[in-house]
Amino acid sequence: MRNQSRLQFRSIFRVKVSNPKTNALIGYVGDVSETGLKVLSDKAFVQDEQVSLRLRMRVKDDEVLQFDLAVTCKWSGSNVKTGYYEAGFILDEPSAEFVLMVEKLRIQRGETESGDYSSA
Repeated sequence: MRNQSRLQFRSIFRVKVSNPKTNALIGYVGDVSETGLKVLSDKAFVQDEQVSLRLRMRVKDDEVLQFDLAVTCKWSGSNVKTGYYEAGFILDEPSAEFVLMVEKLRIQRGETESGDYSSA
């Protein structure tokens, strides 16, 4: 059972994921919670691999959130319906920027942290 509900994106292009060293696009965030995220990508990730990711999201016309995360891949696989590889990541250490992004998304959607997490 999850401790937080996931925020899923109707458009996967909402939050971009890139390599912080090269700034090359890796993929897009499929969903987030306060402790992790799912990434949709053209490449597979290795389970238990620690990686650094850069997230970039336009919040408003004049506001962009961009920050780096240290994460560990908890699972990875391909989705034959979408053609993307999907990977679930957990944050290696707390990130104020990541929590701020999730909070902004919850506010935009009119959601609160309380809710039924068992179905997420």
